Amino acid sequence: MKEKYKIAIIGLGYVGLNLAHAFSKKYSIVGYDINKKRISELKSFKDVTYEISADQLKDIQNSMTYSSSIEDIKECNVYIVTVPTPL
Repeated sequence: MKEKYKIAIIGLGYVGLNLAHAFSKKYSIVGYDINKKRISELKSFKDVTYEISADQLKDIQNSMTYSSSIEDIKECNVYIVTVPTPL
């Protein structure tokens, strides 16, 4: 059965990563960030912001995909933008 929602979290900073972690407990998530180094670190279970532990990242690996390619979020039907807002 196809899932009703496929969620893209755009921006994987301290807000986006925590939000993605919470949603990944129930939904398939694509975590998108333009920072390729950040994506690589998360795929290696490292969060340099120390918001999410390596164990927490490992726990969600089956429901969370990390990407810096815009192509990977085209199939999503819910988009949550968590990027910095200029003052």
